[in-house]
Amino acid sequence: MMRVTRGFGLRFSPSGRVRPRPVFVLAALLLVASAGYLVVRRDGALPGPGSTAYRDTVSAFYVGLAALDIGVLDDAETAFLRAGELIPEEPATWANLGVLHLRRGELDDAARYLEQAHFLAPSSSEIAVLLGILDSLEGRLDASVTHLRRAVELDPRNARALYMLAQEVERAGDGDSDAEAQALLDVILTLDPDNLAVLVERARLSVKRENVEVLRDAIARLGTFRDTWPELATQQYQALERAAAETDFPLAARSVAFLRNVLLSVPEFRADLLAVASASEALGEPVEQFLTLVPPRAAPSPRDAGLEFSAQPIDADRSGPWTTLLAAVLNPPMSPTVFLGDDQTVEVTGTAAATLSFPSGPDAVPPSAYAILAIDWDYDFRMDLVLAGGGGLRLFRQTDDGSFADVTLEAVDAPVTDMDCFGVWAADIDMDGDLDVVVGLRHLPNVVLRNNGDGTFLVVRPFPNVTGVRGFVWADLDLDGDPDAGLLDGEGRVHVFRNEQGGAFRPWPTPTELGTVAGITVGDLNADGVLDLLALEAGGTVQRLSATGDQQAWDLQPVTTWATLPAEAPAGSYRLFLADLDNNGGLDLVGSGPTGTQVWLSDAGGRLRPHATPDLETFTVADLSSDGLLDLVGLADGRPVAMIGQSPRAYHWQVIRARATQAAGDQRINSFGVGGEIEIRTGLLVQKQLLTGAPVHFGLGTRTRIDVARIVWPNGVMQAEFDLAADQEIVATQRLKGSCPWVFAYDGTGMHFVTDFLWRSPLGLRINAQDTAGITQTEDWVKIRADQLTPKDGLYDIRITGELWETHFIDHLALMTVDHPADLDVFVDERFAAHAPSAMAIHAMQRPHPVARAWDDLGHDVTDIVRARDGRYLGTFGRGAYQGITRDHFVELDLGDAAPDEAPLWLLAQGWVYPTDSSINLAIAQGTQTQPRGVALEVRDATGDWVVVYPDLGFPAGKNKTMVIDISGLFHAGQARRLRLRTNLEVYWDWLAYGVGVERGAIVTRRLAPATAELRYRGFSRTSQAGPHAPEVPHYDTIANTTQRWRDLTGYHTRFGDVRPLLAQVDDRYVIMNAGDELQVLFPAPAPPPEGWTRDFVLLGDGWVKDGDYNTAFSKTVRPLPSHEAQTYERPAGRVDLDNDPAYRLHPDDWQTYHTRFVTPQEFLAGSRPRRATTRDD
Repeated sequence: MMRVTRGFGLRFSPSGRVRPRPVFVLAALLLVASAGYLVVRRDGALPGPGSTAYRDTVSAFYVGLAALDIGVLDDAETAFLRAGELIPEEPATWANLGVLHLRRGELDDAARYLEQAHFLAPSSSEIAVLLGILDSLEGRLDASVTHLRRAVELDPRNARALYMLAQEVERAGDGDSDAEAQALLDVILTLDPDNLAVLVERARLSVKRENVEVLRDAIARLGTFRDTWPELATQQYQALERAAAETDFPLAARSVAFLRNVLLSVPEFRADLLAVASASEALGEPVEQFLTLVPPRAAPSPRDAGLEFSAQPIDADRSGPWTTLLAAVLNPPMSPTVFLGDDQTVEVTGTAAATLSFPSGPDAVPPSAYAILAIDWDYDFRMDLVLAGGGGLRLFRQTDDGSFADVTLEAVDAPVTDMDCFGVWAADIDMDGDLDVVVGLRHLPNVVLRNNGDGTFLVVRPFPNVTGVRGFVWADLDLDGDPDAGLLDGEGRVHVFRNEQGGAFRPWPTPTELGTVAGITVGDLNADGVLDLLALEAGGTVQRLSATGDQQAWDLQPVTTWATLPAEAPAGSYRLFLADLDNNGGLDLVGSGPTGTQVWLSDAGGRLRPHATPDLETFTVADLSSDGLLDLVGLADGRPVAMIGQSPRAYHWQVIRARATQAAGDQRINSFGVGGEIEIRTGLLVQKQLLTGAPVHFGLGTRTRIDVARIVWPNGVMQAEFDLAADQEIVATQRLKGSCPWVFAYDGTGMHFVTDFLWRSPLGLRINAQDTAGITQTEDWVKIRADQLTPKDGLYDIRITGELWETHFIDHLALMTVDHPADLDVFVDERFAAHAPSAMAIHAMQRPHPVARAWDDLGHDVTDIVRARDGRYLGTFGRGAYQGITRDHFVELDLGDAAPDEAPLWLLAQGWVYPTDSSINLAIAQGTQTQPRGVALEVRDATGDWVVVYPDLGFPAGKNKTMVIDISGLFHAGQARRLRLRTNLEVYWDWLAYGVGVERGAIVTRRLAPATAELRYRGFSRTSQAGPHAPEVPHYDTIANTTQRWRDLTGYHTRFGDVRPLLAQVDDRYVIMNAGDELQVLFPAPAPPPEGWTRDFVLLGDGWVKDGDYNTAFSKTVRPLPSHEAQTYERPAGRVDLDNDPAYRLHPDDWQTYHTRFVTPQEFLAGSRPRRATTRDD
C-alpha cells in the first residue's frame, strides 16, 4: 500500500498536501549520501570519543534532541540533519528525524527516515515501535501489529511496546484479539504488578469479554489502592464491585470507564499511565541514546579534588572590623561590587562617596548576614539597596551617576522604618512584576513591603504568625509553576507556605522529625528537576526536604554532616550556599558562620564529599575574579577577603544573565527574573538553578557547549536558547506573548488568520487589586469578509486554535451568511465594553467613506495612515510603563462636508488593542498610576469646544476588530464634522471611516449549524509582526512548536474527536479546549447569492476563556466550571470536588463521554529533561 501524508493537523499546503520545506532537498541528499558513505567506511571504525567528528555529532544530536523535547521542530531538524551529515551511520539520528516528521504530520518523510534507521539498526525495539506508530497512522493495522510484535521480541521488558501492541491487537478485532490483548496486559503486570493504569485497562477488557473471574481479580487488586482515591472514584469503584457481584456487564462497562476518567486526576494513576503510554498530544518517543556510537556520559564529570582557594584582600577605605558583607552586581554586566557593613556604616567598595549610614538603632546592634539587600525595585535595571538593622529600614535608590539617594521617608511609612529588623530578602509576593521586600523583624512577626510600582510600598502580612524571621527562600517547591515561600523563625523552626497566587499563601507543614535549624537555602541538589529545601540543623546534619510525588508531603533525607558545627548554633547565624565551585556539572555545598566555612564537592554520582575549610566567614559566592570559577567572599577577622578558586582540571562553564525586556510597555516581570528558573541541558546531563537577580553560573565539566538553556520567567512564560558555547557570559532577554483563541478560515488558497475570538468573557480576570471581572457577556460575533472564506467541496472550513496560556470553553458555534448587494457593506460591532455591551447585530450601510483628514494629538497629519485598511497602524502615542497602557492620547477626525446631518450615521474604527492582563491590572491598581480608560468619543460643538459624547465605548476586542459607533444626530447643518477618539490604552488604529446606514431589509441572512466539528491536537503556529505598531499574526501553515508550551491548567478537557453535539446550543455543554488544540468546524455552503450580490459572514460563538496568569482567579485549574447561571466567577460554596461543581451536575454524562482527557502541566514543568519511560522499580 502506498504511504500518504495524513492529517495530524500540522503543516498543510492549501491543497491539503504537506508544504514543501527547503531542508527536504538536503535531507534527501543526506539519505542518499549515507548509503554510499556506509560503503566507504564499512571496514573502518566509527569516530570515537575525542575525535572532532564525534564531538560535533554529539553536540548536534543533543541540540536536536533538546529542541525536539521542547517542541521547537525547525531547530531540531537543522541539528539532526547536521548530525546525520557528520556520522550518517548513527541510526538514532534518522529515527529522531522520523519522530519529528510524525509530529508534523508529514508521514511520507517520517517513513523515509524511519526506514533508514531500521536499515541501520534492525534490532532496535525503539525503532520498531516507531514504525508501528507510523503504520497505525497510515491505517496499516496488520503492519503496525507486526512491527510491535517485533519490538516486544527484541525487548520483552518494553512496557510501552506491550501496551501499544495490546491496543492495536484489540483494535484489529479478530476472534481472539481481546484475549490476546488481556494476556499482553498480564505480561506488563508481571513487570510492574501495581500499575494502576494497566489494572484498570485489564478490568475494562474483562468486562468486554464478560470474564467475571478476571474482573473480580482486577477489582480486588485495585481495591488495595482506593484509600487514597477521591470520593467520586471510590463511588465508581463500589459501583463496579456491585456490577461484578450481579454480573451486570453494561453497568460494569459504564463504571469502569468512569472510574478510569476520575482516576486521571490522581497523580499515581497518571504516572503509571505515562510509564506505558505517551500523551495523546505526542506522536512517538525520541531515541535518547546513540545506538551505534559510544553514548556520552549522563553524569557530571569527576569532582576536582585539586580545587584550591587563595586569599586575596579586598580594598576598602578602612580595614574594619566589619561584621557583614555582600557582593552583588549593581549594573550588569559589571563585575560584583562588595558592600561592607558594621553598626555605623555601609561602605560600597570601589565607588566614590560610597559610605551610607546603617540603621543600627540606639543600641548599635551589629548588622546580620542578611542586613544588606541589592534589589531593583524601580525597574530601571540598576540595583538599589535596602538596609535592615536594629534601628529599622533604610531604602536607597541608585541614581544615574551610580550614587545612592536615601528615599526611605517618601517610600515607606515611618512606623515600619523604626522596627527592629534582622534581615531583608527580595520576592515578588503577588507576582505582579514589581519586586517586594520581605522583612524579618527580630522579635515580631514578619512583614512584607509590597511594591506599589510608583516608588512607594505598603505593609502587608502574607505569612502570619512567623516570628523573628532569620532566613527566607523563594522558589517553586511544590512543582506547580509558581514560587513558594520558606521561612526560618527565631526558634529555628522552618515554615513553608504554598503560593495560592494573588498574594495568598497556605501553610505547608514541614516534617516533625526536622530538628532546630541554623540556616536554610534552596536548589536542585540531586538534579532530579525538583527544587529542594536544604536545612542545616544545629547538630550539624544537613537535611534535604523534597516534595513527594503528589506534592502533598515531604521526603526528608540527610545529605551530609558538618562535624564541627556548634550544637547550639542560633537560628540564622549560619548560611548554606549551593554552587558548582569546581565546574564539574554538579552542585557543591558551602556552609558558613561565625566559626568558619566548610566546603563539600559533589562527585560524579552526586554525593557530597568534604573538601576544604577556608579561613573566613563566607557571605557570598560569586565570580569576583571573572575567570569562570566561583570565589568565596567574606570576612577573616573582620577584614574583607576573597578566596579565589583555582582549579587544575580547568573544566568548562557558562554564565547566564536573565533580563526582562528593557522597553516601555513591557513591565510584566521584575528586571532580572527573580523567582524564575533556568535549566540547561548538555547531552543527557540536566541542571536547574533559581533566578535570584544575580548571574547564574553553571559548570559543564568536559562538555564544551550547552544544547539548550530553558528559562521559565516569573510570570510562567517559557523560552529556550539553543547551542551556546561554553566559557562565556550570555544575556537571555525575556520575550512576551498575548492572549485569546484564534480563528482561521479557508479562502481558496489556504487557511489564513482572520481574527481572535471570545474576547468578551474572560474568567477570573483581575480588573484591580480587589475585584475580578463579571462574566455576563458570553456571546461573541466576528465578521469574516467574503474574500476570507470560500467553500471547498460544498463546505466552509473554519478552524479555531488555542495557542496561548488558556483553557477555552466553547458552548455554541454557528455561521451566519450575510448576502447583500455589492454596493453595500455590513459590519458587526466587535468591541469589548464592560459597562455597556455592544449589541449582537448586523449593521448594513452604504460603502464606507474614508475620513477626509486625521491628526494625532501631537498635531501630525496622519490621514494617509488611517484612510485605508492596509496594515499600517497609528502608534505615535508611544508606550507606557506597563503593557497595554500609555499616556492619554487621541486621534482627531474630520469626516468632511459630505457626511449627512440626519441619516443613520456610523463611525467605523478598525484596529487592535494590546491588552493588559490580571497581573498588570493588579500592579497598576496598587499605586498612584493612571487607571486604564476605554475609548471616549468627543465632538466639537458650535462654539469650538470639545464635548464628551460617549465617555467609555470600550475598545476593539482583539486583533483586526471594528468598532461600530452610532454618531447619528451629533452634527447640525453648517457644523464641522469633527470627532476625537481618546483613550490611554494601546489602541492602534488601521482604518477610520464613516458609513450611512440603510434598511435591514437590504440584506439576507441565514444561520448555519455545523456539519461536522472535530477537536484534535495541532500544536502552535509560527507568528510574525509586520512592524512595531502591528499585531502579532499567526501563520497556519508553519508549526513552531508541538509540545507543551505553557503551564497548562490542570483538569479535564474534551477528548479528541467528534464534538458537534456539544456545540448545538447554548446549554453549558461545552468543548473544553487546551493550548495546542484545534477545533475544525465545517459548515454547509448554501447556494451562492444572486448576480450583483456578495456574501459576507459572521461567526457566532458563545463561551468563556480562562487564562493562566498567576493573578487570574483559579488560574492553576480548569475548575470551577463556568455556567450561564453564574454572573461572577467564584468557587462554589462548600466542598469543591468535581461531583459538587454545579456545572458538572447539570451534565455529568459528558464527563464519561467527552471530557475524558486529563491535562496537567507535568511536561512543561519537567523542562528539558530526557523523556524516559520508567517503571515503579526504576
